[in-house]
Amino acid sequence: KGTRHERVSWDIRAKVDLRGSRGIQFDFYCRELEPFTSFSLYFRSGGGWYHASFCPDLAGAWQRIVIDKADTRIEGSCAGWGAVDAIRLSGWRGRDQDTLCAIANLGFAGGPPQVLVVRADSNVSGSGGEGKAFGQYAATVSRTFDRLGIDSVQVADSDLAPELFAGIKLVVLPYNPRVSAAAAEQLRTYVGGGGKLLACYSLPAEIGKLLGLRVTGSVVAEPASFAGFARTAQGMPEQPDFAPQASWRTTLAAPLEGQSARVSAVWRDGQGRDTPHPALTVTSAGAFLGHVWFGDGGEAALALMRALAGELVPDIWRKLAERALAQIGVIGGASDFAALRAAIEGRQPSQSAREALAQADAARREATAHFTADKWRESLAASGQAAKAARRAWFLTCKPRAGEHRAFWCHSAFGLRGQNWDDSIRFLKENGFNVILPNMLWGGTAYYPSKVLPAYGELAERGDQIEQCLTACRKYGVACHVWKVNWNMSSHAPKEFVERMVREGRVQKLFSGEVKESWLCPSHPDNQELEVASMLEIVRVYKVDGVHFDYIRYPDGNACFCDGCRARFEAKLGRPVAQWPQDTRQNEEVRAAWLAFRRANIDTVVRRVSHESHAIRPSVQVSAAVFRNWPMDRDSIGQDWGMWCEQGWLDFVCPMDYVDSNASFRNIVSLQKAFAAKVPLYPGIGLSCWKDPHDAAKLAEQIAITRELGLSGFTVFNYDANAEAVLPWMRLGVTADR
Repeated sequence: KGTRHERVSWDIRAKVDLRGSRGIQFDFYCRELEPFTSFSLYFRSGGGWYHASFCPDLAGAWQRIVIDKADTRIEGSCAGWGAVDAIRLSGWRGRDQDTLCAIANLGFAGGPPQVLVVRADSNVSGSGGEGKAFGQYAATVSRTFDRLGIDSVQVADSDLAPELFAGIKLVVLPYNPRVSAAAAEQLRTYVGGGGKLLACYSLPAEIGKLLGLRVTGSVVAEPASFAGFARTAQGMPEQPDFAPQASWRTTLAAPLEGQSARVSAVWRDGQGRDTPHPALTVTSAGAFLGHVWFGDGGEAALALMRALAGELVPDIWRKLAERALAQIGVIGGASDFAALRAAIEGRQPSQSAREALAQADAARREATAHFTADKWRESLAASGQAAKAARRAWFLTCKPRAGEHRAFWCHSAFGLRGQNWDDSIRFLKENGFNVILPNMLWGGTAYYPSKVLPAYGELAERGDQIEQCLTACRKYGVACHVWKVNWNMSSHAPKEFVERMVREGRVQKLFSGEVKESWLCPSHPDNQELEVASMLEIVRVYKVDGVHFDYIRYPDGNACFCDGCRARFEAKLGRPVAQWPQDTRQNEEVRAAWLAFRRANIDTVVRRVSHESHAIRPSVQVSAAVFRNWPMDRDSIGQDWGMWCEQGWLDFVCPMDYVDSNASFRNIVSLQKAFAAKVPLYPGIGLSCWKDPHDAAKLAEQIAITRELGLSGFTVFNYDANAEAVLPWMRLGVTADR
């Protein structure tokens, strides 16, 4: 209390070898949760850190926290999980209040694994943005095995050692473009001893030899992505006929001379036709997936990976059946089927809910009988039916609330993948949502004919996306608030536009002096004018319900320190800065003025868009997606959204509260009610960012929290394949039309 630092940290200096463990676990106590927005755990290794976040659910009580290596990301240059020499616990500031935290019983997490997921950490250095992909794809594979109930452990490729293969039935290379000679030799020994190997997308020659395959080329999906895995006549037992996955390219592989393989799945194209391109190839030593594993294809994708695991490791079927049986009824806080039954009975269930619960109970009894008779696959099938019926019963007891602002952000300018805007908006409306925020423009790209920004390259072929979306919205009664990613050009802008921005000195420069070509400088007058004009153009040309800011901030405290920023800041300050840029951090007077200067650059755009939009059309609404901790974010990224609400510049605000923990979500939103004051607060729920983006029950629970806190709406991220899987569950009760 009474401080301004954004986090507090405690360090434990200890040499720990985490190579063979799932991660780390400990008991955690926090007297009050309100002083924190979240916690981070860091593992120091070499010159870098492995970092993961967590949010406790209980205040004033001990609870077990498990940090999975699969959920960590790399900061700096790590030396591997075997070289951890310090652990840091950090709490990120929330309310201005002191509290007490404690940890106890620090130890290794997880039991004996059956699957080893090899993360390509050695590939990260110098790989730029692709480096994040190595961790993301490895994490996706690990989470898929989690959902199947198969114990896995993630290990860095640089940490591979003979002892780590003990008891391992399957090794997965999620995306490993380069494999060291030492790692290849250990994998050769493992496969030679009967172990199975699954490689995805990348097939280095030494890995191909282990599988009996060679790369024959690659294919880019045109004109749109592949739709998913289509079973062939050589498909595996229990393999679904089709499993969705929107992959944009595939690596082609064929058997080496004298070797055999079978293609269990080919890619299906966006028009529903099966291509000749192999998507899944199975050999005696393992299998090869033509692309990385996304795991976002719902139950069919899970079924495909389950079938593959069972094909490669037949004795895994018993464990799969055991896990599925135990998970029947585990939903909405219920720990088993008996607890679910009691919870449903206490919610005054409808006749439909009672019937679904009875169906679940009957299927559960059938699954138990099959399991007792050692019929693992039959038990699995019956457990699946029971779990689905139990979920249906629970969702049927959820209640809707009339008159809500029920919104989805849609990062794609084209709607749901493989569908047009009419299909996408119809599906949204059918499932009880009434607002869409489609991302139609970036810092240097417009997905419509624009006189302000460069239009996207496929405009002639695919047309005006705002018009298509808006037409569908009017047809189905859905409000349309066009979303702009401000300042950030990302990879969307034409090369010549980016080059012109760089040439004209309109992009950001970091504190280190590095030029950040993808971000426009917020202090440059021409950039401010570009941001304002692009959003006002939407209001003038289209009868949209609103315009929506995103990235209306600086990327972090390391930008922008370009020559233009210095000149404009010194003019505002009224004198030169003696030590540039160091004094913006070390000199208190300069620092305070610098932070105010940054805020003012962002404020100018928000104020102008608000005033001028309402002057053009008073009914239009101006809103923003914002970071969740306003008191800290106004300084760290120049996003003074509490002031914007106070001034009435926003008609509603959507803090991006993307946390898995319901307790943390409640805590954060409770704080934000005061920040937003009289402006409607529609908290952002991070469905697509959760560890399990298909957790429909958690979505229902966080929606319920917004209602309990007296709010009149919410905004969900993101309208994609995850939403397609989740929304039909919402329609049963949470967003039902009744």
